[in-house]
Amino acid sequence: MKNIIILTALVLLSLPLLAGEWTQYYFQFKVNDHSELSTLTKIISIDNVSGSLVRAYANDKEWEAFQRLGYEVEMLPSPASLIVPDMRGAGQTTRDWDYYPTYDAYVAMMYQFQADYPGLCQIIDAGTTVNGRKILFAKISDNITLHEAEPEVMYTSTMHGDETTGYILMLRLIDYLLTNYAVDTRVQGLVDNLEIWINPNANPDGTYYGGNSTVSGARRNNANGIDLNRSFPDPWGDPTQAHQIENTIMENLANAHHFALSANFHGGAEVFNYVWDSIEDLHVDNNWWVSLGTAWVALARTLNSSYMTSVTSSGITNGWDWYEVDGGRQDWMNFYRQCREATVEISNTKMPAASSLPTYWNYNFESLMTYLENALYGLQGVVTDVYGPPLGATVNIVGLDDATSK
Repeated sequence: MKNIIILTALVLLSLPLLAGEWTQYYFQFKVNDHSELSTLTKIISIDNVSGSLVRAYANDKEWEAFQRLGYEVEMLPSPASLIVPDMRGAGQTTRDWDYYPTYDAYVAMMYQFQADYPGLCQIIDAGTTVNGRKILFAKISDNITLHEAEPEVMYTSTMHGDETTGYILMLRLIDYLLTNYAVDTRVQGLVDNLEIWINPNANPDGTYYGGNSTVSGARRNNANGIDLNRSFPDPWGDPTQAHQIENTIMENLANAHHFALSANFHGGAEVFNYVWDSIEDLHVDNNWWVSLGTAWVALARTLNSSYMTSVTSSGITNGWDWYEVDGGRQDWMNFYRQCREATVEISNTKMPAASSLPTYWNYNFESLMTYLENALYGLQGVVTDVYGPPLGATVNIVGLDDATSK
């Protein structure tokens, strides 16, 4: 059995800034063969795979189990410890988007969107986290109080609390859609013809683990030390983590709607990741997914040709081909809710310096808009009875919807 190498100085960097009930371990090691990942992903939370090098997280229980496998390990500093974040409190925010909001500033900002644009925006409090923070959605539509016969779409970010690039980009997108509705025909077309749901932070307990005034103590997992993206019901097996209240909140919201298209934003790599994550079979719409991902990357590379090249040269990957994830939200949304959801990794640095956040917005703005526009394509309609009232109905496409991988 190999000896486990522990670098004491780096271990200290990976420990929480404030006392807590669980320890976050962030580390890397090498595997001999890619097939080892199917076993490892059920023990630890794999974060990134590049060739034979694996980066991963573990809580106390996972770390104890992983140590018994005998891999040689290099401990890594917590991503949140690598910068001193530029924080802004309530009343201090600007529209330059080169800062991180305190938790209170985030909540205030969301409700200010509703106050400033009551005809276009409604803030939905979807539920409360383990530590009592809010999971908030901005619902944006031209007829905000009505449920119209138009596609519902969803963007969410920062399910992993220390992956904060998408957090700020989602806040900026909400602001952009609302402030430009009256002057930009493209924005108006999206808002008039879609019901857009945007959740900037799906794991505020993780992001604000160090306290509501800073993101410097951010952690990947929720307050219970559980990876939320390993805790959803899995179509082909058991999730690797215990189901959490934050999972239930997302499931309840998705079950109450029928989102046609969704994206879930992460960090720590730069790649467009599409289903499936937990089985080797290709999705029946694999060609469509490749086309959609390729378009995202091409648009994002307009300003930087080397952007989104950290995982594959194409900038896209099938989830299983990268590494197996069991209990992920992407597979749950696609299989159980028949929503087309992708996982988009948008920054190699999990928590970049706040001054660089506008750069990521510039890279991804056109992709964010174009992806939403894809929900306007394809067949749409209402199934009614002979007298006109709508019916609850399922439309199946022979050869696709009756395939093993739905």
